[in-house]
This record gives sequence, structure tokens and C-alpha cells, in this order.
Amino acid sequence: MANRYWVGGTGTWDSTTKTNWSATSGGAGGATVPTSADDVYIDANSGSGTYTITQTGGTNDCRNFTISGLTTQSLTFRAVGINCY
Repeated sequence: MANRYWVGGTGTWDSTTKTNWSATSGGAGGATVPTSADDVYIDANSGSGTYTITQTGGTNDCRNFTISGLTTQSLTFRAVGINCY
């Protein structure tokens, strides 16, 4: 099990793109894409201003999914196939 944090603002959540995934809140992108064993976090360090996360590529998995701490950001989340167990 690992924690995965969305970073870098606007991007695409698919099964292979690692650009927006970090092992720490606000850390560098490039961590592995979350799996059904991983907890996903979108928080105050995920992006600034207005940004969009678009989930594509069929179904993506995670263990738990948490959005918290967005106080000055405007997030649009477009998802069609995320399974959290």
C-alpha cells in the first residue's frame, strides 16, 4: 500500500501517465499510478487557481479517495471510471 498525491494542477488520470502523481503532498511528480492497494489524495498542494483532473483510459483503481483542504483552488474533476475499494 502507498499514498499517492495529485500534484501539478491540470492533468489526466489514466493507467500509465505518472506526471501528476507524487509520493508526498506537494512533492515531485513521477510516482507510480495508483492501484487498488493505494490511497489517493487531492489536497491544497495538488494545484493552484483553477485546474481540471480528467480521468480517462477505462477504469482506474484506488483503495481510498480523499479530497480535502481546497480553500483557494477551483477544481473540476471529470471521472467516468474510478473504483475505490
